[in-house]
Amino acid sequence: MKKTANRLTPQRPSTHNVTISHVHPSQQPNLILEMNSYRAEPLKRELKQLRVLLLVPSEISNKMPNVRLFKDQLRHLVKEVLAIKLHHNLEEYLTQYQPDLILALGSETLFPEENIPALKASKAPKAVWMADASCLTRTERNLALLFDYIFTQNIANLIYYQGLREKHSSYLPYAPDTDLYYPRRVENQYHSDVLILGHFQMNSVLHTLAHSELFHGLKVLTVGSGWEPIKNFIDISHEKDMSNYYNGARIIINCTGSVQKIMEVSACGVFQLVEDHPHLQGYQITEEDLIRFQSFKELSESFNYYITHSDERRISASRALKEVKYNYSYLQQGKLLLKKIFTEP
Repeated sequence: MKKTANRLTPQRPSTHNVTISHVHPSQQPNLILEMNSYRAEPLKRELKQLRVLLLVPSEISNKMPNVRLFKDQLRHLVKEVLAIKLHHNLEEYLTQYQPDLILALGSETLFPEENIPALKASKAPKAVWMADASCLTRTERNLALLFDYIFTQNIANLIYYQGLREKHSSYLPYAPDTDLYYPRRVENQYHSDVLILGHFQMNSVLHTLAHSELFHGLKVLTVGSGWEPIKNFIDISHEKDMSNYYNGARIIINCTGSVQKIMEVSACGVFQLVEDHPHLQGYQITEEDLIRFQSFKELSESFNYYITHSDERRISASRALKEVKYNYSYLQQGKLLLKKIFTEP
């Protein structure tokens, strides 16, 4: 039987310390989680009049957002965007450019010491969109001290950011990099019946799954730690470009608990079954967009249905692709970021 779920839209604000921001119906549906020890009123400015100074690391890692895509989309929202490297003379650019917002991307590089005085002296609001999806590093802890607004990839990190005085912290995942994640045909070497995303040793559903007959006779690929002893599955965690494997899979079982991973798979137009996770709280998932499960029983029921109903898989994947394209692009995420800092008069 088909599994039911709820649509990818935000719930009403919570009354607890962790709140889900209400999005006006005129806005595209999306989610920001907040945990604040300091709640400043948004600055009143017209977005179309803003000048944004974008600070980018010299070396771009795979944890970073697509800087070109974000910069291009941001230009549709504000008056002007100037992108410079972190090591450039910040004081000189601040004097000449007079930005209304300083926005740093990524969090794997320490902020240059020679630029810290200029950053602190600037009266423009300062924000950092962290690349802290996996864990909170010392570099990220130090970076957070320099900025007024902190946007994180990991809901768990909000607890730490809450403890910083006079900081506004929000959960806002990067949009998928559509230069990498998009629907396409791939060579046979990337094909599989099932691709599993998630760590085997930390997941009871995957442990039960690996010792079941659910995938008997199917080609199964895995991405994550702890899969090595499972002889019938092929571990491809060492592969760097996952997008080819996403596009080559008939069904993806997503147990990562990562909103960004969900969006990357959806951006490829591939059908996925998603394990429910605390990090997905606030996301209501409908059967038209995405199918989720909470137990091995629910997973096996959904899998047995959808593996034999290719049209249903295609319809569900197409809806999820459309959702990501129109509601989770860098344009939409950039708009949400700006609206956490500014309110239009």
